Amino acid sequence: MTKMISFPRKGGRKKPVHFIVGFLLLMIFGSYLYADQLPTFGKVSEFSFADQNKQPFSNSNLEGQVWIANFIFTRCQGLCPLLTGQMAVLGEKLKNQNIKFISFSVDPEHDTSEVLSQYAMAHHVPEGKWFFVTTGKNQNMWDFVSRSFMLGAGEATAEDLAQGAEPVMHSSRFVLVDAKGFIRGYYDSQDPQKMDDLARDASSLLSL
Repeated sequence: MTKMISFPRKGGRKKPVHFIVGFLLLMIFGSYLYADQLPTFGKVSEFSFADQNKQPFSNSNLEGQVWIANFIFTRCQGLCPLLTGQMAVLGEKLKNQNIKFISFSVDPEHDTSEVLSQYAMAHHVPEGKWFFVTTGKNQNMWDFVSRSFMLGAGEATAEDLAQGAEPVMHSSRFVLVDAKGFIRGYYDSQDPQKMDDLARDASSLLSL
């Protein structure tokens, strides 16, 4: 009697649909748990500024949005071009996610909306995704940065300038803010691993 030999179907056995669904749910739940473990540092205070398009820009523009902030000014020739470049890298990495990017000018008396518009175009900033924000007086922005983000910003002293400092002193850290306006992390822009952490943490907040 001839013995029948059965051959496996090409491509192997397909995984059941319920296995795939369960795996996806586990991933989502894991992301939720991770995001929920991120520290909360405080809430960004109310502000009403303008963006590079001369449009009013306030907390209401970011309601329900996860966003990443940094602090720059266009006359800065040292650190700020690097910070802008790092924000561009983050924007590319997270381009398919619903995350906004906000660069606050710490030199708003010079960085008018017109100046910021030219700066944004020079850096190929995606419309509606990355905003450069300004206000009338330098001190107003410096007070806002200190009050909301607990970071320093202010005019360089004569001694600082003599040592080669830029005219405005400010933090190089990036800040992650959740959809409710709470700060969830500070990231050292000089540390590539921390910037990778920022991208991961920002993505995880979308699950909350």
